[in-house]
This record gives sequence, C-alpha cells and structure tokens, in this order.
Amino acid sequence: MAYEDVTSKTKKASIFVGEEKGQVFYDLKKGDVIMEKVWIDEQLCTLCGTCISLCPRRVIEEGNSTARVTDPARCMLCGHCKAVCPEDAPHFPSLSPEEFEPAPSKEDLPGSGQLMALFRSRRSTRIYRGEPVERKLIKKIMEAGRFAPSGGNRQPLRYVVVHTPESVEKIRSMTIEALVSESNEIERDIRKKQEHGVSISPDDRIRQLYANLWQELAVFHNQGIDKLFYQAPSLVICHVDSRTTVTAEVDAGISAMQMILMAEALGLGTCLCAFLCVAIGRSSELRQALQIPSGDLVPFSFMLGYPDITYLRLVSRNPAQVHWL
Repeated sequence: MAYEDVTSKTKKASIFVGEEKGQVFYDLKKGDVIMEKVWIDEQLCTLCGTCISLCPRRVIEEGNSTARVTDPARCMLCGHCKAVCPEDAPHFPSLSPEEFEPAPSKEDLPGSGQLMALFRSRRSTRIYRGEPVERKLIKKIMEAGRFAPSGGNRQPLRYVVVHTPESVEKIRSMTIEALVSESNEIERDIRKKQEHGVSISPDDRIRQLYANLWQELAVFHNQGIDKLFYQAPSLVICHVDSRTTVTAEVDAGISAMQMILMAEALGLGTCLCAFLCVAIGRSSELRQALQIPSGDLVPFSFMLGYPDITYLRLVSRNPAQVHWL
C-alpha cells in the first residue's frame, strides 16, 4: 500500500492517503481529506453475524460473503462491532488501533465489594498538602474522563486544567470578584423588591443566602484565607458546547464521577466546586482567562490535590428512595 503524507495540505494532522477501499483518501476537487468512518476487511470476516445484531445504528448488514457497512456516515464509532469480532475484521481509520486492546477477564476486574468500598471511601477534600500534583497523574484522571460514555458517543466534553500556583491564584481572585459582583446584584434586586412592597420568595431567600456566603469568601480572601479552593494546587474545569449534544449534563456527570474516582484510586483528594461554575457563567473576563468559548456550558469543576487528612470510616447516606414496579 502506498501512502502520501498530506498533513501539509490539510489542517487535520496525522492523516494519510491510502489506495485501498475503506482507507483515507484525498479529494483533489474539493481539497478535503475524507475519512470513511468504518469498513470491514472482507478477507477476515467470516460472516458470523454478531456485529449485525449488535450495531446500535443498524448500519451493518449481511452481504454475499461478508458483513458490509451500508451507511458509514451514520456510524457513531462506538466500536462494539470490533469489540465482539473474533477475527478483528472491522476497522476505524480515525481511532487508534492500540486502544482496542484485549478486554480483561471478569476475574481481573475489581469485585463488587471492592468497587463499593471505593465509592464509599471517596469524600470531599478541603485540607490539602502543599505539594503540586504530578502532570502524569492529572493525565490519568483526564483519560478516565475521556473514556466515559456519552450520549450517541458524541464525546462533546472539553476540559481546562489549572495547575500552577500563579494560575490558581489568578483564577481564585477572579472567581471571588465575580461572585461578589453577583452578590451585590442579588442584594440590589432584593432591596428593590422590598422598597416596592414585593414579597420575598423562597428562591430569593436562597439567592440571598448565597450572596452572604460569597461576601464572606471575599472577607476571608482579603485575610489570606482560602475558603473557595482550600489551597488546592490544581483545578479541573469541564465545558461543553450545548449545540453539539442534548445530553450535556448527563455526559458531564458520568465523566466527573469517573475522574474523581480515578483521583481517589491515585491517592488524591477532590472537591466539586459549583461556585467556580457560577462565576464562569457570570464573568466574561474569567471565561476568557480560562479560554472557555462564550456560550459553552460549565457543568462541573473540582479541586485536586494530595489530602492532608485521613478518613477512618466510610460514608453514610440516607436510604435510597426506590419505587419498585
């Protein structure tokens, strides 16, 4: 097979031209690199039919001698067909072949008791040691988020990692400034309602509660006490263009939990920080400093660092409220 490096002709890096069917090719008329999402190697396929029944989009059907892809454009790159194929016949040119490594046996996976212990061991950390978190560990946490499932396998989530002392301090100050500004706006709104004899709603009282908390954060900050990030050495922020998916919040929740549990497994502590998300939503300057596009949702953020405390007992929760049918 002859390959031509076309990285100089296109913005898509590491894409090559192939002469065989199903490979990447270069459209000279349009000047675009076109990549077929999935193709099946006819020399390997034994037409066992497993991929046909498994495909969520139903884009694989039985051909004369092999399975064939009827509509590659509709493939969502879930990789189910490749994962079950005993001959490894399906190919995904845009995905890394190395990541389709053999699945571990059930015996090699954590047992249910171990997994539940991990779930219940994780607690919000607000006391951190001073040392920074190594980048290689942060990368493992990002990988845990990357491999989280998402609606339609759209993988819409993007992340920002703040990991230098100067950057953390800058974001801390900008966040508190944005929260104080929002607090002042809430107080003005409630005061105006009171002046006009409008009753204060339960939602207003909740807003007022947060307004007071944000003012307190600023007082502590001016005293050199960090009640926002608790001196955590790193921050992780997730953002997503809501136009690219209808399941942004669900996708983010799954990703966040996988990342936080990976941090726990690495001996690191985390604490979700909704106040930072609120501030990003209110401050264009903070959003710009974090290089988060205007209009993107910020569904979660968390602090990250080595905990300077040891918990001796697992968490306790209220009983699950379940209605069985």
